[in-house]
Amino acid sequence: MIICIVLAGWSFWFEGEDFGVFYAAGRVTLSHGNPYDYQQLTQELLSVDRINNPYYYAPWFTWAVIPIALLPYQIARAAWAVINLILWMMGLHNLGKLVDWPERGWQRWGMYTLATILFAWTTWGSEQVGIIIFFLFTLSLLGIREKRWFTAGIWLALLLFKPNITAIPVMTICIWLLLQKDWKPVISAAFAIIGFISISLIVSPGWYLALLQPDKLTGLQFKFSESGSAILRYRTTLMDFLSAYQISGDIAVTIYGLTIAGGLILLGMIILRSRSVIHVAAVSILINFLIVPYALYYDYPPLVLALFHANDRPFRKPIFFIVRWALNILVFASLFIGTTISYRYWITIFVAALFALRGLASQNRLDEKVTRQA
Repeated sequence: MIICIVLAGWSFWFEGEDFGVFYAAGRVTLSHGNPYDYQQLTQELLSVDRINNPYYYAPWFTWAVIPIALLPYQIARAAWAVINLILWMMGLHNLGKLVDWPERGWQRWGMYTLATILFAWTTWGSEQVGIIIFFLFTLSLLGIREKRWFTAGIWLALLLFKPNITAIPVMTICIWLLLQKDWKPVISAAFAIIGFISISLIVSPGWYLALLQPDKLTGLQFKFSESGSAILRYRTTLMDFLSAYQISGDIAVTIYGLTIAGGLILLGMIILRSRSVIHVAAVSILINFLIVPYALYYDYPPLVLALFHANDRPFRKPIFFIVRWALNILVFASLFIGTTISYRYWITIFVAALFALRGLASQNRLDEKVTRQA
């Protein structure tokens, strides 16, 4: 907790980037404007000496930001930092109910500390929403496991406020639930989404038209400084990762296409074969980050669920145990590879290797069981 408070406070002291956009969107909405209209948004950004990207998030996220937007900017920033700190701690508490790894005591607190440095710190520093997404995933999974269908559906619906990070996992979970004949949370989520969108259209008719403007595509490629100059945006995706290693053209496109195909095939297998919603969620979150065309390192906190779940199966053979801890060390060492956040994609590769090791150990145990029976 002390380390979390220090890191969050340090991040607040050096100021982030993206809260200014959330704050401005809330202020525009309070004045009955359209936060997706960049011209309207810019006026509010200038009032807090910030020039940044267009606003992309779903209307229900804007509604959640409005209470903070009522505060003076620096006080609102402090409130945002405190909220994210609390949600991170609550998310880790929920994670302990979902994944019983590592053992309780210094080992668990140690891994939570490493996860904080690896995932939460960058979200605090960028004043972004990855921690909120992680927290909502833990709530939705707890709701499903405890058969609180209505609230589970609400959490799944709320997750879609940032669909590039959450759409694939949420859709995968919903399809899996339908195949398990647990349709109630899916119906709840569907009605919630319809309700959110209907309210947004009543409150601000035609708000979505601003999303079709050219500035929205530009904002995915560049960010804007206080002086208004465009700065190339580094992303943490497979294509950016390949580009960092000077792999481009047809080779990069082929690798990306094969990764997408393999990821979707694996998702289909998981949906059909898995009996655990935690496994479905963890694998789908990982696959989403492996194949998504737009994500940044500050979006990575949901990967905590995948990292911990990939480690939660005990191994019998020492070699599997050694390889697993070597891969965990490499996950953390990914922080020190390269000079841009594009290199942080190594994290997804090493977490995928942990899942592969998990599957290999399971198959080996199954083979041993068959041999003993024979």
